[in-house]
Amino acid sequence: MLLLTGVLFAACSNTEAGDPNVGIVEKVLMLQFNGPDEKIMDLLQNPDYAKVVDGKQINEEFDEYVTEVYRDYFTEDYLVPFFQTSGLIYPTAAKFSGYTLNLKDTVVKQTEKDSNRYTFTATVGYLKDGEKEKTADVSGVVLFSTKEQGKIGKFEYGEDNGLSKEIFSGE
Repeated sequence: MLLLTGVLFAACSNTEAGDPNVGIVEKVLMLQFNGPDEKIMDLLQNPDYAKVVDGKQINEEFDEYVTEVYRDYFTEDYLVPFFQTSGLIYPTAAKFSGYTLNLKDTVVKQTEKDSNRYTFTATVGYLKDGEKEKTADVSGVVLFSTKEQGKIGKFEYGEDNGLSKEIFSGE
């Protein structure tokens, strides 16, 4: 039995060892779909962290925290755009609607045509107090930088099988 367990464990970790980009996508999905991250939410919601400089609102503490948590996975040029476009969609919607997200499973595949293009499907559990947990599959595409090895240059969510609709509505 121990031998079988060892073989299964080796087979599962072999995918990540064979292609480190798969592991990077999985780590980003874990950050996105476990929580929401209370520190990020506090930094976004607490007006004490925001200030206006040259007519623009900035939040240096938020920027520092996000950089600390995500910098190993994204190119320097894409980290800010990721959070401006899609990096906060699911965590903030879940927080404001009272949901907790829980990443259940991931499938990450490199496409045959482009060696730097990966697709993913994340099975996400979502739960609101007193309710039964539901799940939804969220798919998307990740492009790795051709200049910065092992860094994501683009991360896009696609179909989410009603997850955003449900957590945005708060029902």
